[in-house]
Amino acid sequence: MKLAILRRSMTGGKATWMIIGGVIGTVLAGATIWLSLLDSANPHVVADLLAAVYLMWTLGWIIGPIWGGATVLRVEHFALLSVPRRRLAYGLLGAAFVGITTAVTLLGFLSLIVYAARLGVVPALVAVPGALLQLIFVVLLSRVAMAVVGVVARSRTGAAFTGAIIAAMMVLAQSGWMVYVAIQVSGVLTTGFGPGFRTTVRAVPSGWALVAVESADTGKWWLVLASLAGLAALIMLLLLAWSRTLGSPRRARATIRGSRNARPARGGLFAGRTGPVLRKELRTWWRDPLRTQSVFVPVVWALGTALLPLTFDSKLLLPWAAPALAVMAGAAASNLYGQDGTALWMTLLTGSERADLRGRQLGYLLIFGPITLVVAVVCTIWSGQTWTWPWVLALTPAMLGGGAGLGALISVVALAPGPDAHKRPDNPLEHGDTTGQANLMVWGGLVPGIPAGVLLGFGTAYDNAFLLWAAVPVGVATGVFLAWWLGNVAVGRLEARGSEMLFLMRTGRTSKSVKIDVPKRTVWVSILGWTLGSIALFPQGIVPMIVLLVGVEVKSWFLALYLPGALRWPAAAGMVLIGVWLYWIAIKLTMMSKPSPPSDGDAAVAPAGTPETQRAEFESV
Repeated sequence: MKLAILRRSMTGGKATWMIIGGVIGTVLAGATIWLSLLDSANPHVVADLLAAVYLMWTLGWIIGPIWGGATVLRVEHFALLSVPRRRLAYGLLGAAFVGITTAVTLLGFLSLIVYAARLGVVPALVAVPGALLQLIFVVLLSRVAMAVVGVVARSRTGAAFTGAIIAAMMVLAQSGWMVYVAIQVSGVLTTGFGPGFRTTVRAVPSGWALVAVESADTGKWWLVLASLAGLAALIMLLLLAWSRTLGSPRRARATIRGSRNARPARGGLFAGRTGPVLRKELRTWWRDPLRTQSVFVPVVWALGTALLPLTFDSKLLLPWAAPALAVMAGAAASNLYGQDGTALWMTLLTGSERADLRGRQLGYLLIFGPITLVVAVVCTIWSGQTWTWPWVLALTPAMLGGGAGLGALISVVALAPGPDAHKRPDNPLEHGDTTGQANLMVWGGLVPGIPAGVLLGFGTAYDNAFLLWAAVPVGVATGVFLAWWLGNVAVGRLEARGSEMLFLMRTGRTSKSVKIDVPKRTVWVSILGWTLGSIALFPQGIVPMIVLLVGVEVKSWFLALYLPGALRWPAAAGMVLIGVWLYWIAIKLTMMSKPSPPSDGDAAVAPAGTPETQRAEFESV
């Protein structure tokens, strides 16, 4: 059944992403095998690195359900069959081994056999069952983790944890090279890990198979049997725990009731027609697990990106944590109406579009404004780089206000339909695809910083303190203006296209949806443009420029830094141009594959049952 589903679902962009993921996984598995073949004067180095890599593989299988979504075969598919839980668990476990991820992981775990073969025949024989038990363990652990995440993600605490995990994965995906630099600087590749870390990576279950191989080499057979038997016992416990979760009834979601004695405010932010919306938004940001997750993703991402250089004793990125948080926070506001589902009909029926959108903007600013201010002050003081104060104080309000305006506009113009709050699935990534909106917010969120950035650049170039500090009010004024102006544009769009937005959220398609058959070649070129463009623009273009400006002697995998001194800057600039060109091709192909929006004439006639007709009937009554 799973093979048939995979065969029939591997079409279009999904097939492309599956192939790209398989290629990346195969490269990582090959790197793990290559690691097991390293020669080192210290006998502990290779084993220490393998133990750490096996722990990373295990963590990847735990995080996989959060990052990759639900499995192909779900328990709900077999709800009406009279199959015992134990037999259903065996069947689903067998199906779990059918897939690209399992094949890639098995290839990576073959490194244990390769390493054991270097020690002798007996360790190699022990490594065979050890690698198989290790594979079964990570697959079962992933299934249990998926069940746990499904339960935990419904609460605010679980949503915060899920958001932190997603942000950590984003940080490692974009800035993992910093970890490599930290490993190079620490000398781990020549001396191995310290005794504490060496013991820890072997004490966790991911290192038990390696312990069995090392014990077979030293003749400690009691430890060999204990390690393999411990893995087998842990597998049985995980299988038992997982089987208990199969077929269990859906747990009721917690209902959080508000205050019953709240009186209408007579003044301030909570007065007027916008006040109740603001009050509702603040409560939603506090109580809704999806909003909680949306808060933690940008905060953890910004702090993780800024703190990661501390692994090689560098505070270079600390002052930029606040501007980065302001940019990424806009992604949390890029689909506010999609997160609320069909509740939009109440706004359209009462004609409160302007008050609703302004209340959402104020709620966003009251949530992320104080957090960004605290991060700006703490991180800038911690860095000790006093020259960055004008930059931080000018760019942060510009990008925060710009995010409030641009996020409101994108949430109306490019709405991503999702389920209503009471119908949300347990998986945190199945609440509407907002990848395009988030990318647009990240790149568009940099634009509000241009006016203040120009003054800051001239002030730095000419060492002019007046220009530097003049950029601060310019940044504040830019943020306020963009929040007000783009908010007005969003209000006009909401008033004109509200019925279409509601239709899109109810049906998942527009009133003029047209099916477009996109050639496979176009899909491939578009995906390669996004992927290679990101690599060329950031790690091969912008990051080497920053390294050259700072003067840090770190080459890592940056091509420009391996060239002679006169060619470094041209090579980095060329990579930036190549990245921009690839992005332009990807955006062009992506826009060509989408149907054109309906004309104004088509939108003027509202179908029966839309909010326009409902409002007319309501007013007549």
